[in-house]
Amino acid sequence: MRTVAVAWATVCAVMLLADSSAAWAASSCSLYASPNGSPYGDGSSGSPFRSAQQLVDALSAGETGCLESGTYDLAGGSSGSQLKFNHGGSNGAPITLTSAPGQTATLTGGPVYVPNGSDYVTISNVQINTTGTDQVGVQIMGAYDALINSDVTNHNTQYSCIIIGSDTGYGQAAHTLIAGDLIHQCGYNPGDPYEDHGIYVDNSLDATIQNNVIWGMPYGWGVQIYPHSMGTQVVHNVIDDNGQGVVFGGNSSYTSSDNTVAYNIISNSYNDYNIQYWWGGSVGSNNLAHDNCLYNGNAGNVESPSGFTATGNVNANPQYADASQHDYTLGSGSPCLSVVGYDTAALIERGAGAGAARSGRHHSHRHQPARQHSGHRRSHRDLPSRSRQHREAPRDVLYEVARAVAHVLSA
Repeated sequence: MRTVAVAWATVCAVMLLADSSAAWAASSCSLYASPNGSPYGDGSSGSPFRSAQQLVDALSAGETGCLESGTYDLAGGSSGSQLKFNHGGSNGAPITLTSAPGQTATLTGGPVYVPNGSDYVTISNVQINTTGTDQVGVQIMGAYDALINSDVTNHNTQYSCIIIGSDTGYGQAAHTLIAGDLIHQCGYNPGDPYEDHGIYVDNSLDATIQNNVIWGMPYGWGVQIYPHSMGTQVVHNVIDDNGQGVVFGGNSSYTSSDNTVAYNIISNSYNDYNIQYWWGGSVGSNNLAHDNCLYNGNAGNVESPSGFTATGNVNANPQYADASQHDYTLGSGSPCLSVVGYDTAALIERGAGAGAARSGRHHSHRHQPARQHSGHRRSHRDLPSRSRQHREAPRDVLYEVARAVAHVLSA
């Protein structure tokens, strides 16, 4: 049965990236922005808006806003130093922000914020670089929102790259999709170990984190499922070269249950375990870590389970093409292929938007010494920017296929 599930997941994964790329290429741009546009533009191809904020504010349900190539500085915009989705789309008709076909847009100078209530928002095929800003890079607080086929980093300045939901008043996220992304070099806080993560699943219901490459968090986790994450599916990701890999956790007020971590390659966690837990109060239940390919965790591959069950995980060298340059494609003889089913990094390379991780200037923290536990797993710095509401993603082909894969893998 497991062989059938892996085979079906492989087919679905190919469909996911193929369909998403085809849909992106075929989609028409409803409105445009350009770094050379005019603040008085009408958003047409001949008179594009100047800012990404103008573009998303003008979109209606079902419309796609296309960013022409260049850098969009979010500092000092009409919503503050951030890109804020002040409204969303609707079921079957999301609003979508993407790079124009054949082009690459970069958002910088502030976070991308999808507040609670702004549902059915899709962000795709963009580069998000929040180096030097004082917020988490992408903040998703709504429902059915998606971040797909994009590149997210802050080049190891402080704060996590992505947060899903908030337990401090900004809202619970629901049905978030993070797929096909390159998430790298997030956070740097030597004074507070175990902080700043690739993806921080804070207060979330039924999120899917799938087919991403996640590397370069020197002190935090590649994925932190803490403190109030319910029904999260972390499947078919490559998570390498981080302080820690994945954690199930809760605090004195909340706990995390019904989460699945499966069919991932998790390797080279140089401070602690590849998979672990931390319960600051009630212990979570029905959390599963199964059929992952694990390698070279500093403290071990799987911490002795509490609040989660670990089955079918394999200890094997993934045989990456060139881990020192963060090329995580697998050789044909990789022992991980029979465990996880397919080569996630190779799929991302053939998809749109996840390209720029292998520059020689991207440093690795692989050889940092192990650190002691600080007694807590979250940073109060990992909060949304000051004005918020809700976020959501589209129930389109990409979303439905990703959900189908997650369902098969967790069965």
